Amino acid sequence: MKKLLLLLLFSIAMTAQKKEAVYKKLAALTCECATNKGTEKLTETDLGLCIFESLGMLDEKDRKAIGYNPDKKSTSLERIAENVGVEMALLCPKVFSNILDEAADEYAAEDEVVEVIASSHKGSFESMTSAEFNTITITDESNTKREFIWLFSFVGDTLFIKDKIVKGDKIEVFYTEQQFFDPKTKTYKIYNEITEVKLL
Repeated sequence: MKKLLLLLLFSIAMTAQKKEAVYKKLAALTCECATNKGTEKLTETDLGLCIFESLGMLDEKDRKAIGYNPDKKSTSLERIAENVGVEMALLCPKVFSNILDEAADEYAAEDEVVEVIASSHKGSFESMTSAEFNTITITDESNTKREFIWLFSFVGDTLFIKDKIVKGDKIEVFYTEQQFFDPKTKTYKIYNEITEVKLL
């Protein structure tokens, strides 16, 4: 029984060593392919093509050792790519870091937030009306009335919630212009959406 167990463990160890050797060989071929691309930055597609090309250079026995199934390319490649990536990090760190840098750049671009610059208008608080949403009206020095809509929470909204602003108070309203569809006129209208209010 002990001999059988030892034989089984030895067989598992040999299979694992064979796999590791094949992954190292595949990583070396992939590194060579990636280097020959001659580009400073490599896309994940480039890397995938290099791995696929390198797999073609392996013999049937090696491909079988790492469990590559030509009939299930996408599933096989995903698992193989992970192991090849680990070996590539050791064999050709420069190539590997270029791929990582590009991935980081892509994520940074996805996470980039477009900054919306708010305009501001000063005047005397006139009124607040409620319909579909709250509308705040102020009158400026030239006696022109301007309307601003309250859609979301903003800095200074508690001044209105707690009735700390009354008619005639001088305020500064920060806002961004937004286009919304008006079902009555069946057109898009520009509204001034409040982003902040300051009591002057």
